[in-house]
Amino acid sequence: MPVQDRTNEFKACVESIRNRSSYPARGGAKDRLLQPSNGHAKPKGGSKSEFSRMAMSIGKDISSTTLKLQKLAQLAKRKTLFDDRPVEISELTFIIKQDIANINKQLAGLQAHVKAQQAGKTGGGKQVEEHNANVVTLLQSKLMSTSMTFKDVLEIRTQNMKETKDRTEQFVHSTSSAAIQPPPSNSLLFNKPRNDDPRYNIQNKGKARVQDSDLLALDMVAAEEGQGGLQELQYMDNQQDYIQSRSTAIESIESTIAELGNIFSQLAHMVAEQRETVQRIDADTTDIADNISGAQRELLKYYASISSNRWLMIKVFGAIIVMFLIFVLVN
Repeated sequence: MPVQDRTNEFKACVESIRNRSSYPARGGAKDRLLQPSNGHAKPKGGSKSEFSRMAMSIGKDISSTTLKLQKLAQLAKRKTLFDDRPVEISELTFIIKQDIANINKQLAGLQAHVKAQQAGKTGGGKQVEEHNANVVTLLQSKLMSTSMTFKDVLEIRTQNMKETKDRTEQFVHSTSSAAIQPPPSNSLLFNKPRNDDPRYNIQNKGKARVQDSDLLALDMVAAEEGQGGLQELQYMDNQQDYIQSRSTAIESIESTIAELGNIFSQLAHMVAEQRETVQRIDADTTDIADNISGAQRELLKYYASISSNRWLMIKVFGAIIVMFLIFVLVN
């Protein structure tokens, strides 16, 4: 078996691979997608590392806010009066509201960073730009879902507080009505003494006349009524303070829901901008598909014209025969 020297082919293959690896714009886009987001990255990929760092920070904040929201949902779904924790719920509500506002600001900064990359043509290629846009859209959808869940939890909390307030008012009303009612008049303690009783008969000799005012040494009825009224007033004051605190909490929750509405509008504006980008990409894809379809139609027409041209087939066949005869004669 003869030995064939293929050294030149090997050198040509190595040179081809070296030439392909020398174009970073062609293959560097995929490599930059996998670069770590630490501070030891090269300046060439610094913008991508900054985007990764910002996106990672936003993702962690959303996960932390989701855990706090789950705890708030467990506390807000409690309907019992003695198991309620209004202070803890208020603190969690304030913290989650601040977290959502901060995440929204970070998302706006991330989107501005992506726009700056696209405007300065420093995004690293079309694939990197599409990747960044997809990451921003994903983070926006997560924030939207978290905000909607927070809004639902606040609505549940508001409904439970209103129900508790109604029950408390009904209880206070029934208690005050029972306290205002006078004592029963048919009680034996409040009956006047009978005149036919020998102990109170004024006609008995040697007996002192007993007056109605001598039956009680002290007027305890008026004292008890005054003490009961004072206790009732104190109880009513406490209940009014409790109801007022509940009303304030409900107003705070409603204001938080209104602020969430503003965040929703900002997110809707950001999503609308992303929709415009997606529509442009979709339009470009449609144009590419139309161009491919047109090229395919032209090729089919050319193939049909060649297939139906018999004179051309005869010419080609004759040229092949002539070349074959010349080859045979030369050899």
